[in-house]
Amino acid sequence: MKKLSSILFLLFVLAIPALAQQKYKGLPVIKANTAKADYKIGKEWTRGTWSIMPELSPDVLLVPVHNKKTYVMFRTDLDSISFQVKPGKSYQFYVQLNEKDYALTEFKGYGHEALKFNKAQEVSGYTFLYEQNQNNEFLQTLRKQYQLDAIVAGAKNDTDKALRIVNWVHRQWKHDGMNEPSSPDALTILAEVKEGKNFRCVEYGIVTTAALNAIGLPARTMGLKMKEVETIEYGAGHVVLEVYLPDLKKWVMLDGQFDVMPVLNNVPLNAVEFQQAIATNYEALEIRSLSGTSKSKYVSWVYPYLYYFDVKFDNREGIALQREKIDGKSSLMLVPASANIPKVFQVKYPMEYLKYTHSLIDLYGAPKMTKQEMLTVK
Repeated sequence: MKKLSSILFLLFVLAIPALAQQKYKGLPVIKANTAKADYKIGKEWTRGTWSIMPELSPDVLLVPVHNKKTYVMFRTDLDSISFQVKPGKSYQFYVQLNEKDYALTEFKGYGHEALKFNKAQEVSGYTFLYEQNQNNEFLQTLRKQYQLDAIVAGAKNDTDKALRIVNWVHRQWKHDGMNEPSSPDALTILAEVKEGKNFRCVEYGIVTTAALNAIGLPARTMGLKMKEVETIEYGAGHVVLEVYLPDLKKWVMLDGQFDVMPVLNNVPLNAVEFQQAIATNYEALEIRSLSGTSKSKYVSWVYPYLYYFDVKFDNREGIALQREKIDGKSSLMLVPASANIPKVFQVKYPMEYLKYTHSLIDLYGAPKMTKQEMLTVK
């Protein structure tokens, strides 16, 4: 028996070098033969959506930490690695793809803090232009061709209508972050979807916004941008939309890519309210979705984008419109108090189309519907 134990011990010792973690430039290495990977945050897996990209250095997975630490695992077709991630800490490793290319990958933990804005201002300094939907041939075609009235038939309120429309758009195509339509309007996008094309978050926003405008609910696309929007080379922005629900007299965020409406205590939230609910009332926060989108997955993914918020001044629908501007700028960006004013998108794209504000009321006034009402009072 002692002889057998000695042999097993010897085999274990000899196996240690083979089991030791391979390293590259001082960091752990895992291997992969395919460029898709899974990751697990806490108890929930996200499968097949992570692309291993050696050209990004590092490729960062932002990890939300609601308590002191969160368990995270990253798994390829060949290997895996895991960490206990803490807020404000980064954990790096390499993925060796096809025995040659090394992809520097990073888990970056973050906590949650409610952004602060100027709430003292009582009157909006800007008025935005919204679709009146009177004799708008573009919207009438959209409404009839895609039977939007049937989609919202029997809806009990404006919230229900918005949920049905965003769910319908969500189901029209699969997300493709690299594909663009030949023209950025709802009719062209949907026609090209029928041809088998898939599109980005931008197009989910455009089509959902147009469909809501077509049924008489004022809507606008909204750009979300990370705090690091100027320094991240890829994936620093996301597009959602907001719809004004007359029965609630408030703006509400929708995400067509994920089929989402955020809700707190049965009240739908706008994008800023959503950010603050994540930070201060996560347990009570609800992600309402007719397709069952996961709360933890969606919040983990979208939270870093909820920092800068921008919308167009002119939100009318149509193809050949001459868009109205204010001081030569087409959009207004809401910037947190004391935050940097971003001028560049993803290192190299100037954002010369923006005006900036720290005031919530500038972004969240009730919609005005006529061209004559569009003006700046600053």
